[in-house]
Amino acid sequence: MPMIIVHAPEAAFDLKARRAIVGELTDFALECETLPKSPFVKSTVWTYFNLYDQDTVFMGEEEATTNVVSVQIFVIEGGLDSDAKKRLIEGATTIFGRQLGTSTLMPVYIIIHEVPEENWGIFGRKADLAAYRTSPIDAAAMIIN
Repeated sequence: MPMIIVHAPEAAFDLKARRAIVGELTDFALECETLPKSPFVKSTVWTYFNLYDQDTVFMGEEEATTNVVSVQIFVIEGGLDSDAKKRLIEGATTIFGRQLGTSTLMPVYIIIHEVPEENWGIFGRKADLAAYRTSPIDAAAMIIN
């Protein structure tokens, strides 16, 4: 149940591209964390896009000449082993690169933040990674009114 924050120039992704990224990235991140892709677990994955004016993104001392993307992925500590982290970095980079129209050197930074389970809360409760991993595949999505 990662929480994902994307930082990118506004021109990098239109709404259609953002929706494609979120759909693919949600499934892929759950797979890396060995979590079920149930409606319930998917509803606990939140992705935020922070889009910036082109003149507010820099590469070194110069305004960026390409759409540089930074992605912060927050996960519960212990939810990803070293191989899963490597796979998540490579896969997320590919997902964003595809939407950027790039397949060689992709200007995507991926940062994984591991948060101790005792420091992760959702809906007023402490998160329980083991419970999420064993939740039924047909568990209904959380509905927030």
